[in-house]
Amino acid sequence: MKKILVPVLLLLLLAGCSSSNTITVGLKVELTNIARSQDGATQVSWRIVNPNIASYLVDETTHRIFLNGTLIGTIHEKEAVAIPAQNHASRATRLNIAGAGGERALADALAAGSAAYRTDSIIVIRLYGDSTDKSSLTSSGKVTVTAK
Repeated sequence: MKKILVPVLLLLLLAGCSSSNTITVGLKVELTNIARSQDGATQVSWRIVNPNIASYLVDETTHRIFLNGTLIGTIHEKEAVAIPAQNHASRATRLNIAGAGGERALADALAAGSAAYRTDSIIVIRLYGDSTDKSSLTSSGKVTVTAK
């Protein structure tokens, strides 16, 4: 019994230590502002914070954005961005609204001037050549919501 138990325990230990997010440990997506223009377009200002001692090249990102627990929409950034070590990189991207529920939640946040947010993000890191690593990140905080 001990002969079988030891390899099984080692396998479980090694499997528990592996993670597909090893490369992106510490990275965080933060929303800095959501601005609604008079024509109805919504711009999300956001940044990727890198506390690590290594720089990153992010090929693309996709973010699902929730305000006060309601999905308001998604943003997809296809332009690559370099994130220096122990620094951040900022972007502003147009929000694709998630239907009537997203519109209502956004209007409520606009009336209040701010909201609690959560982002569920997929980021693709360029490792070398054509090699990439795709990771999921979840972040939360409070963001100001304004009208232009």
